[in-house]
Amino acid sequence: MSSESSTVEIPSAAAQFREGAIACLPTIAGYWSIGFAAGAIGTLSGFSMMQIALLAAALYAGSAQFLFYSLWAAGAEGISVVLSILLVNLRYLLMSSSMSVFFREQTTRQKVISGLLLTDETFGVAVQRAAQQGKIPFAWMFGLNVTAWLNWIIACLVGAGFASALPPSLMAGLSFSLISMFIGLILMTWFASRRKTLETVSILIAVAVTLVTTPHMDVSVVVIIAASIAAAIATLGLQLTRKEGN
Repeated sequence: MSSESSTVEIPSAAAQFREGAIACLPTIAGYWSIGFAAGAIGTLSGFSMMQIALLAAALYAGSAQFLFYSLWAAGAEGISVVLSILLVNLRYLLMSSSMSVFFREQTTRQKVISGLLLTDETFGVAVQRAAQQGKIPFAWMFGLNVTAWLNWIIACLVGAGFASALPPSLMAGLSFSLISMFIGLILMTWFASRRKTLETVSILIAVAVTLVTTPHMDVSVVVIIAASIAAAIATLGLQLTRKEGN
C-alpha cells in the first residue's frame, strides 16, 4: 500500500462548517417550536421586536427567556432576574466542562466561542459526534452552533411578529399564555423524565416552599429560594439513588 493511499485527508474548515450545519438540521424543528412560543410570549409581555431579537441573540436559552419574561411581567427586581437566570443556566457550565476533553486542540478563544453558543440540543449532537470520532473540530462545532443560534433568533422574531399582528382584544385574552407555557414545559419535562418520582417530589417541594414564603417575601426572592431548595433536594436524592444502585 502506498503512502499516498494511507494518508487520511483532513476536511477543510469550510467543509467541516457545512457538516456541522447539516448535523444541526434534525434539531431545527425543536428550536422553531419553542422559539416561536418564546417570541410570542415576549410580545405579550410588552417587549418590542428589537428587544426580543436582542434577548434571543444575547441570552439564547429558551427556559431562561421564559423565566425572564415571567419575572419581568411580575415586576421583579433586576438582581433577582439575573440570579434566577444564572441558576437556571448553571447546567451549561456542567455541559461545557464535560465537553472540554474533546476541545483540547482548540485555542482559548475557540473554546469560549464554542461554550457560549452551547445548548441542550447542540450538546447532544456534539456528544454523538465525539463518541464516534473522539474529538470535535472547531469549524464543525461553529457550524452546528451558528445554525442553531440563527434559527432560534428567527423563530423568536417570527413568533413575536405573529403575536403583534393579533387584534388587541385577542392579545388581552392571551395573557394567560405565559402561565400556560410554564405548566406545559413542566408537564413535558415530567412525562419525558425517567425519574418521575424524583421530579414529582421536586415540584411538590417548590410549590410548598412558594406557598409558605410568598406571604413573607418578595415574589422574585421566593422564586430563587424555591428553585434552589427543590434543586438541592433533587440532586441529593439522585445521588442517594445512584449509591443504592451501585
